[in-house]
Amino acid sequence: MAEERNKKQQPNKKKRTTKSAAKQSVNKKQVSKHSKPKSRKPQAKNSKRKQEHASKKTKNKTQQRKPKNPVYTLLFNIIFYGFILFMIIGSIIFATTKNADKSVMGYRFFGVLTDSMVPRDPEKQKGGFHSGDVIIVKNIAGDSAEVGDIITFRPSIKSQAFLTHRVKEKMDHLGDTKGTYYITQGDANLAEDVPVSAKQVVGKKIIVVPKIGAFLNFVRENPLVSIIFLISVFGFITIIRYYILNK
Repeated sequence: MAEERNKKQQPNKKKRTTKSAAKQSVNKKQVSKHSKPKSRKPQAKNSKRKQEHASKKTKNKTQQRKPKNPVYTLLFNIIFYGFILFMIIGSIIFATTKNADKSVMGYRFFGVLTDSMVPRDPEKQKGGFHSGDVIIVKNIAGDSAEVGDIITFRPSIKSQAFLTHRVKEKMDHLGDTKGTYYITQGDANLAEDVPVSAKQVVGKKIIVVPKIGAFLNFVRENPLVSIIFLISVFGFITIIRYYILNK
């Protein structure tokens, strides 16, 4: 009797196992329907963006690391340092000497003491300057100036003072005396100057450096301190330039 009961119970177990298996399969299908697989497209897009960003960074780095043309760098250095040295040496010579006949490479520095060349009509009278400015004058032949030029001349041949006024008229004689003569006038003046001969002409105004007359007067009174200061300024400018070019 026991054996017959066991035989009857075994088919029931098989049916239960088959039923449970069927339920599990149905549950899996339902889960698979409700839970859709996540798309991988956004991840691919993000990875592409990261790669593009990284490639841009590498391109920028390579562009920044491109070597500069040594020829242009050399020319720039020559012009830059040459100009700075010229200005420093010229300022030192101007400030430390009272000899107005001394020139640097054919150029002279004069401090402006009056406002006789302040233009009354700036549109027509170009190139004027004020008291306190410094003018750079190029040495020229006395008979080479033309009308409209601003020339530096001695009021008389033996004079140690200088005037810098505009040429109003150029003549080839003065009365019965032949030669090159000029009639000059300050832009702010209403009257003409006394005519001057070519022998009295020193040079022609080239550049105006505004408002450094007081500085150069200080240099003249304190030459040693001023030379140290100018060298320090030159070194400071060099360091700033090196920092900007290599940033």
